[in-house]
Amino acid sequence: MTKPRVLLTGAAGRVGNAFWQGWEAEDRFDLTLTDINPIEGARSRCEIGPLDDLGLVQKICVDQDVLVHLAYRPPANVGQGSGEMTDIGLTMQLFHHAVQAGVKKIVLASTNHVTGWNERLSDPPVFSTTDQIMPDGWYGAMKGMAEVAGRSLVNTEGIRFIAIRIGTFTGKDEVDSLRLCSTLLTPRDGVQLFGLAIEYEGPHKFFITYGASNNIDGDFRGFLDITPGMEEFGYKPQDHIAAERHRFQ
Repeated sequence: MTKPRVLLTGAAGRVGNAFWQGWEAEDRFDLTLTDINPIEGARSRCEIGPLDDLGLVQKICVDQDVLVHLAYRPPANVGQGSGEMTDIGLTMQLFHHAVQAGVKKIVLASTNHVTGWNERLSDPPVFSTTDQIMPDGWYGAMKGMAEVAGRSLVNTEGIRFIAIRIGTFTGKDEVDSLRLCSTLLTPRDGVQLFGLAIEYEGPHKFFITYGASNNIDGDFRGFLDITPGMEEFGYKPQDHIAAERHRFQ
């Protein structure tokens, strides 16, 4: 069976490193890794450069089945008149060229900050579901706009688009606060969840879920709703972070 050809942006970051290392170990995908920084130790094809380099973007999108977009440009330049593209501009440019090159699925690393304002409304926080957009800053707002851009591409181009709103990714398996018992996504659970999204061929062309490890413990439910990914993808988180909440109460 031919392995899916997957372009992974942001591959040198904390999340990206965990993902490609896990997928290489599984020999699961034909990976192309890209980042502005060097990517150390990978066997897969690597392309180094910024995503505002249009030539690089066009090159890396060729002959790919799936784009997994992790890269992010911090919003320090928003409203500063710097002339530098913001994250949503870079993202929309990348999405456009990916679709033009024949990519059929985009998996976006979104964020719980799309609904981050829910944590400020009450304690415990309002339960965040996938239909909500309640950003707590430019970061969440631009990720929310990227989700909307994905919806547009599903409607106009017929691609499949999946957004996974990651809670907290520390690169570790342990929680050190009550909040992380709701939000932590461990490396092996992240590898599983995003891998399932890459392989998903179910009925939904547009789909959003939260990305956290097992934040359900009896009657307790973490404030990020991970059930869509569990029910639709068959996601079975291996790390039961909600069980740790008793240490902080």
